[in-house]
Amino acid sequence: MTPLLAGLLLLFVAAAIVILLVARPRSQAPGYAAERLRQWGRTASERTDDAVRRRGLGIVERVELSGLHVSAGAVVLLAATAAAGAVVLGIVIALARPSFVAWVLPVVLPAVVVVGVRLFLDYRIDRRRAAFSEQLEGTLQLLASGLRAGHSLQRAVDSVSTDSASPTAEEFTRVINEHRLGRPLSDAFLGVAERMKSDDLAWTAQAVAIHREVGGNLSEVLDHVADTIRERQQIRRQVATLSSEGRVSAIVLMVLPVGVALLLSVVSPGYLSLFVTTPLGFALLGLCLILFIVGSLWLRSITRIRF
Repeated sequence: MTPLLAGLLLLFVAAAIVILLVARPRSQAPGYAAERLRQWGRTASERTDDAVRRRGLGIVERVELSGLHVSAGAVVLLAATAAAGAVVLGIVIALARPSFVAWVLPVVLPAVVVVGVRLFLDYRIDRRRAAFSEQLEGTLQLLASGLRAGHSLQRAVDSVSTDSASPTAEEFTRVINEHRLGRPLSDAFLGVAERMKSDDLAWTAQAVAIHREVGGNLSEVLDHVADTIRERQQIRRQVATLSSEGRVSAIVLMVLPVGVALLLSVVSPGYLSLFVTTPLGFALLGLCLILFIVGSLWLRSITRIRF
């Protein structure tokens, strides 16, 4: 395996050196090649982003919700490059140690890369939504203070968009921009509530809509909503504390069988050989995978409490 990997590595290095020497003119500055590579990368990212947006794929919304300061095209391009590298790695391993499992790697590894990118975006989105929910109480208090100081609702929202931390600043900037384009503030609030999956902000949007129709003291309404959100946050933290033991137990139960199988494959490779060399072993692996998925979903439903 070592000579094959070394030969492939030397081949790639030689090809890269030849490309750089041929592509870079002699009369250009030393940083010309790097600048050209960056320019090619930006062009490829922009074209990929345009293609993704034309096709209406959900990756654009997911990247925006995740808060990453890159375009959706850049994420797709990086994921495709990593998947291609995973395919090459799987082929190299399969050529070095031919077996049925090794030849499955060129298919499994890129799938793992794609799933990993999806899970990373989901993690970023969940963390951003949780941060928005934590900041919402202070945001409503800031809105109420602005209204009591004599500012209009639009001016109060504008001050929140400039004085708040991320992600509240970005989302309320979106509200201001949509309102300047002619969308009512209540509808803009509802749009952000749907993006952030925030019932509390949806209540705020309803309060703004009612105030626009019938009038009243909006600052007092926002104070009551902030108090309600504060009590809900306290209950949510208490529930999270009481259910933390169950979540840790679920993680241990899900990681333990996989960890034991990996350990046995390293310590005693022949111990699990029947599972990858016989039809009965493949059937048992499929059954274990089904039971693992069912058990993980069951544990997730038990430890995930909604109220």
